This record gives sequence, structure tokens and C-alpha cells, in this order.
Amino acid sequence: MKLNKDCVRDLLLYCEKALTLDDSLSWNHLNIQNFCDEFPKYSKSEIAYTLFMLEEADFISANVIPGNGGICEIIVFHITYSGHEFIDTIRSNKIWDKVSSAISSVGSASLPVIQDLATHFLINALKN
Repeated sequence: MKLNKDCVRDLLLYCEKALTLDDSLSWNHLNIQNFCDEFPKYSKSEIAYTLFMLEEADFISANVIPGNGGICEIIVFHITYSGHEFIDTIRSNKIWDKVSSAISSVGSASLPVIQDLATHFLINALKN
């Protein structure tokens, strides 16, 4: 299955907005259905795969619950520091558009390459 970079960005930005630590210092959490409700443009399997990969990449802290030879549920607790660093480089629509355009010219890129590319565009924007 191919990792959809737009889905990665959308899910991480949603996590940043929706995951909170309340005054009793308890984390709320999100499950797969929260993401499916928020992003009907992505299939449930695409969202699940993206969340699985984000957890594997240490961008989110999540519990992937297996079942029936696949994934039964995914519960997301919070974004990791690495996840926040990635979000900060790709948050701007202007930067993301430049990154997407550059990636489309070569076909694909890994998440670290996307982050490096976004960092490059962000630094150039700050210089100007």
C-alpha cells in the first residue's frame, strides 16, 4: 500500500488540533472513526495505514489493536516531538504546495526527504 503524503499532513494537523491535555492532565484520544468522520475523502484503510505508519515513524503515540488478521482499532494519544517537528515544517500551505510540486516532479519522496525539502523552503521564505 502506498503512503499518501497529503493524508499524512491532514491527519497530523488534525491530531495537533484535536488532541489536548486537559486541566486534570489527562490526554483525550482519537480513534479511527474520528479520522474517518473528519476526512471522508480518504478511505478507512488509507487512514488506518497512514496512522499505522505515523506510529511506526514515531510521529504519534498510538495503540494499534490487531484483530481478524488486520487492524481492529487504532487509538491515538498524542503527537511526539518528532511529529511536532515535522508538522512545523509542513504546516504552511504555501510551503506544502512547493513541497508537493517538487515531489510530483520526481514521483515520490520519503517523510525525511519531505521534511528536509520543507525546511529548505521554509528557511528560504524566512530569509526573504
